[in-house]
Amino acid sequence: MTTTVADTAKLRQIVEVVDAVAKLQRQRLEREPDAVNYQIVVRYFNNVLTAKEEGKLVVAHTPMIAPEILFAMDIVPLQLEFAATLAAQIIPGIQECFSTAATAGLAPEICSAQRLIAGQAIQRWLPRPDALIWSNQVCDNTAKGGNLLAEVFDCPSFFLDRPYQFSERGVHYFTEQLKELIRFLENLTGRRMDWDRFSEVMEYSRRLQDLHREIRELRKAVPCPWRNLWFIHMQGTEMYWAGSPEAIAHLEAIRDAARQKVTEGKGYVPVERFRILTIFVPPTSGWAMMGWMQGKHGAVCVAEPYFSFRDGEAIDPAKPLQSLARKCFYCPICGPMHGPASEGIVRDTVRDAVDYKAEGAVCFASIGCRQTDACIRMLKESLQEKAGIPMLVLDNDTYDPTYVPEDQLRDKLDEFFELLEGRK
Repeated sequence: MTTTVADTAKLRQIVEVVDAVAKLQRQRLEREPDAVNYQIVVRYFNNVLTAKEEGKLVVAHTPMIAPEILFAMDIVPLQLEFAATLAAQIIPGIQECFSTAATAGLAPEICSAQRLIAGQAIQRWLPRPDALIWSNQVCDNTAKGGNLLAEVFDCPSFFLDRPYQFSERGVHYFTEQLKELIRFLENLTGRRMDWDRFSEVMEYSRRLQDLHREIRELRKAVPCPWRNLWFIHMQGTEMYWAGSPEAIAHLEAIRDAARQKVTEGKGYVPVERFRILTIFVPPTSGWAMMGWMQGKHGAVCVAEPYFSFRDGEAIDPAKPLQSLARKCFYCPICGPMHGPASEGIVRDTVRDAVDYKAEGAVCFASIGCRQTDACIRMLKESLQEKAGIPMLVLDNDTYDPTYVPEDQLRDKLDEFFELLEGRK
């Protein structure tokens, strides 16, 4: 079960569609951050498409593997879940991918992200990379899915093992893991790591960290200067462009747009009626719901505790490897419900509810997701008891639109906003 042909047709189709969207957004009022986002998506995948003719290697990787090392070594990254997400939204035939994954032995109870990536890889929706890096981040599904991908791609591969709990011992261990990864990549490319270049890349990550802080503070304003879909765009940029000037340009565009609203004393919507926490991500087929929530209900998503990328210690570009190791512990979704790294997702969620004056929370509970489903009861009870707000649980499948139709999700949201209106 291997793929040896570098099929780029699907990727070129993605680039064409996203490029058209970027040009459209450039013409729309208040959509500059969106235009920048789509433009850098086009650039990202064009880098993959032109890598061979430029004599560069393409290394595929699973989510939450920081791309800074790849940028420092002039290697072209291909974040597999990001590519699968766009393919699922743009290219017909997603159910065929799930059927292919089922034939390969992946049960429906397994996270649909892993099933979709596997199905697309087997069907050659994705180009064959020169190497694969996978990890136990975000979950054990990702770790086991990497084994299958290594077999399908039939290329050199490296498993990056990050401890679950944050500790100084864990940081030391993970630093050694990153050193092993660098040695693997040096052998793959035949080139040594340029440590000065690595420091430059980590300077971009430090600036990105500062922008995250600025944006989070701006979002505390009442009314909130925020377009709901921006958090998904930001999350993507952090995962596939961290350590690059492209990431800085995107977050600066968001920061500047939000700052202008705050300066003017305005929110993103004319009348802000509800301030909402968003827990996990909406299904890819339902991203339009985020704008619908703002347009119909005046509901603004003020914070996303699962993807807040808590700062921890400031990045020190003079110590790139150690800083990168620490940074990889900062995203709450890759940690425990309770723990010292970010104080745990439950306490983070309650803190965000208070700090951002949230009136309710919406949890997108994707079937098979170990990061959300196991926490639902604890999150719901903690938000009610400690922050005094209700939480709506929306059962869905992040990638499979047949699991729950979007109109049913919207009906449940309508009912939830009626409940919040009754509490005012």
